[in-house]
Amino acid sequence: MQKHLKNTPPTLPIDGYCHPQFEAVRLAFIKNMASESEIGAAVSIVLHGQTVVDLWGGYRDVNYTSPWQQDTLVCVMSVTKAIASLCLLVLADRKQIDLDKPVAEYWPEFAQAGKEHITVRCLLAQLAGIPVVDAAPAGSLYDTELIAQALEQQKPLWEPGTTPCYHSFTHGPLCQKIIEKVTGKSMGQYLREDVLAPFNIEFYIGLSEDEINRCADIILSQAIPSLEKMRQPDTLMHRAWRPMPNAENLFQEVQFRKTQFASGNGHSNARAVAQIYGILAQGGSAEGKSLLSKTTLDDAIIEQWDAVEKITNRHFRYATGFMLNNPYFKVGDNPRSYGHPGLGGSIGFADPDAGIGFGYCCNRIHAIEDTGPFAGALISALYDAI
Repeated sequence: MQKHLKNTPPTLPIDGYCHPQFEAVRLAFIKNMASESEIGAAVSIVLHGQTVVDLWGGYRDVNYTSPWQQDTLVCVMSVTKAIASLCLLVLADRKQIDLDKPVAEYWPEFAQAGKEHITVRCLLAQLAGIPVVDAAPAGSLYDTELIAQALEQQKPLWEPGTTPCYHSFTHGPLCQKIIEKVTGKSMGQYLREDVLAPFNIEFYIGLSEDEINRCADIILSQAIPSLEKMRQPDTLMHRAWRPMPNAENLFQEVQFRKTQFASGNGHSNARAVAQIYGILAQGGSAEGKSLLSKTTLDDAIIEQWDAVEKITNRHFRYATGFMLNNPYFKVGDNPRSYGHPGLGGSIGFADPDAGIGFGYCCNRIHAIEDTGPFAGALISALYDAI
């Protein structure tokens, strides 16, 4: 039985559970929430299959009127990319696709403009050379079929397999179309019904009305590096994100929340993210149920590249579908740790050697290009505790 916190400051809504061993994490979380920078957030940690931290606090809105609840959902931005990858890895695990066969075997229309030999692994490893969708008009994000057709027509910018480039915009749509072609389901449906349902984990790509009512507002800080680059003409980032709608409150739009965009609009919470990575940290299974076989998982986390990639000019390390521990997104000292960060502060990862699954999410998008001070403080406190 998990006990709820006591003796938290009465003016600061903090709730949840924390094992005494991880008191430093709780104190770091309270410090985060007491600052004027964080508005609402949650952190969760699973260690060897057991939840040792599950905290939430602050507010869902910028006016500080709606406290963050246990079941609050928030857009976790690019944390979604690893979940999209997980869906394809599950397909591979179930022998419905082969990671080392061409994407075109499952999506024949993809074999245009020199893409006929791009494998599923190449795509998941951010080596396909198609970070842009030049045939998709500005603001066309919500037309998912148009985006897919533009990807079919897109010529690789480099010889596939040769050049690391974080597919910041296109990773999700690429994965979505493969899921649709192989299963006949949308990625959001496949994720709900075939991947996470046995574990009762809440990670959604495409929300229902009831789920939208549980969402936290997204508040943008000033001068967010990635968003600034998206606005700079003649940059690869600007070219890649041209289909993104130009809306002042994009992340609050009902259409954005309902649309499936697996590069950046997954909605979840820290608990769910930590549960997913907690299962993976145990080799892919929990409570007699398998999310992914250890064989498939061990193969997926083998490093594919360690380099400065083309779209953000940052030095990353990447595996097959997951980002590996690197100087920009540092998650402990284990180079085998893997997961994915999200714009402005959210992050999820597994440390397979320490048995850790970690999730952090927030509703203020911070002006950071790395793990950031808030998740970073919690991760440091976690590793100090073990």
